Amino acid sequence: MLKTYKSLSGNATYLMVEYEKDLRKILIWLLGGSRGGLMRLKILLILKKKPMNPNQLAKALNVNYRTIMYHLELLERYELVSRLDIGYGAPYFISDKLEKKWDLIREVMRIMGINEKEEIEGGDEP
Repeated sequence: MLKTYKSLSGNATYLMVEYEKDLRKILIWLLGGSRGGLMRLKILLILKKKPMNPNQLAKALNVNYRTIMYHLELLERYELVSRLDIGYGAPYFISDKLEKKWDLIREVMRIMGINEKEEIEGGDEP
């Protein structure tokens, strides 16, 4: 996943800068540089407003459940979303890490030419 850096001087600022660079690259790839990126962005924008379970997301985005699960699993793997429970119907949330770095989402959206306030129409399958 993310690179781990060790600093002899214990410079936490350096670690944060490197983490932010890696997160930026991950977001650019997951949202803008890979098939399904727009769907993942839509999921993140919806979850930013309120937590939802996969069925609720599927209905909100008018796509099938498996499509949502595919994208949620990928977002969870990169620690961009999290859930409280592993059971069926458990709601997903924006992860604390992503919440703190939401400005990077806005930057990636700007790169993609998408305005956060616009309604994002359409969908794409994985």
